[in-house]
Amino acid sequence: MRKFIVEIFWFLLILLIPAIIGIFLPCTPRASKSLLQSSFQKDSLMENIKSDRIIFIGGSNLSFGLNSQMIKDSLKLNPINTGIHAGIGLFYMMRNALNYIKKGDIVILVPEYQHFYSDFAYGEEGEMLTRIIFDTDISKIRLLEQRQLMYVIKMLPKYTFSKYNPIEYFNLSYDVIYSVEAFNEYGDANKHWEMEKIPYVPYGDLGSTKFNISVLEKIKKFQIKIKEKEAELFITYPGYQDSSFFNVKEQINKIERYLKQYNFNIIASPERYVIPTSMTFDTPYHLTKTGADYRTKMFIEDFKRSYSQPAFSKK
Repeated sequence: MRKFIVEIFWFLLILLIPAIIGIFLPCTPRASKSLLQSSFQKDSLMENIKSDRIIFIGGSNLSFGLNSQMIKDSLKLNPINTGIHAGIGLFYMMRNALNYIKKGDIVILVPEYQHFYSDFAYGEEGEMLTRIIFDTDISKIRLLEQRQLMYVIKMLPKYTFSKYNPIEYFNLSYDVIYSVEAFNEYGDANKHWEMEKIPYVPYGDLGSTKFNISVLEKIKKFQIKIKEKEAELFITYPGYQDSSFFNVKEQINKIERYLKQYNFNIIASPERYVIPTSMTFDTPYHLTKTGADYRTKMFIEDFKRSYSQPAFSKK
């Protein structure tokens, strides 16, 4: 029996050693081209761009849904588009941004609708949250809550052994639309702007019908911390393809009701940012150049109505 236990121990150790080594190996050549690598650029923008700043926080509804040059030209503010991927989770996005928010910043929070349901805001799918930590900046593991750590731990075996997969190193090919090269100087994904739209199936649901009230509570805490930094938070809604929107309209209306109950500074309504299918690119949240311009134009109009501080009117 003792011999059997010893053999099991050494077997597990043999498996464990490469797993541990895999965690600390550099990201693979394939992963180095991932759109997650844009986090370096986006953190740098938040750290180095001078006032007056307007910072957009959300997932790819922002990276694929804004024309920041229009915002800069119209509002005379320096736009920073931090959107990368919704799967990272809203809570990580907010905690990361807090490290960089400065006095006088205008923060525009634009969650994907899925972030309000189930544990999507925690990054429950695990892979994107794991990779943004271990492929970009492992020190940011300090930003994770216990539940997020559990999702990361669950994903670690798959992540670590991917480091030993030959396809991560040889015969590499990648889609520039979903790569670190996709983003312009403001953080907008614009490589697809001159491409033909790609057919896709509209979303029929938001992945869950279980509303997560803790999302509202954490956004409220986020708002308080932003005020402590003498900055201001606004919340608005993502651009979302028309048929996908109407498939889940009741769930979206529930989000709107709760946001109003918490007395956030809200810009416009969900219906305002319903986007015609012809202006979407390859998912309900990803817009063509025409769609991004359309959504940005509406945001500028709505922001001017919502932001009434005298300092803005003098710009």
